[in-house]
Amino acid sequence: MGRPPRAPKRVYKKKATEENKEGDNKAAKAKAVLTRGRFLKGKHKVWTTATFRRPKTLAQSRTPKYLRHSTLKAGTINKYSTIEYPLVGESASKLMEDQNTLVFIVNLKATKPDIKRTFKERFNVDIRKVNTLIRPDGKKKAFITLKGEQAAVELGSKIGII
Repeated sequence: MGRPPRAPKRVYKKKATEENKEGDNKAAKAKAVLTRGRFLKGKHKVWTTATFRRPKTLAQSRTPKYLRHSTLKAGTINKYSTIEYPLVGESASKLMEDQNTLVFIVNLKATKPDIKRTFKERFNVDIRKVNTLIRPDGKKKAFITLKGEQAAVELGSKIGII
């Protein structure tokens, strides 16, 4: 490809009078700087590697004109498939009384924000935090701690755990 051709050099007329030579010389230099710019020689880029790397350009987000799928894919997590069932047992009831925490088995693909949002929608309570673990049998267990004065025992009895 090579470099593009350079623009032809400009020729400036000089006046013949000797008395204005110095003043004209300064004026000609100032005019040359204004017309050509400060940089008389254009330098070309020095390549340091043999590999050409395409420069990063603006990546715009997609704005489709219509939906490609009218429904969600099968197996998508919604508010009824996230929480599967509550765990009832001695350790779960102790956590409920002592630490204001409810224990549930949840969908394996559900994330902590999913669990928090679903629990808030379904039971209308505020949640402090959600801890999860995957049991040896492959099911995900979620420990849901409620905020402040909201009693987990009351919510447990409302749900039907106790």
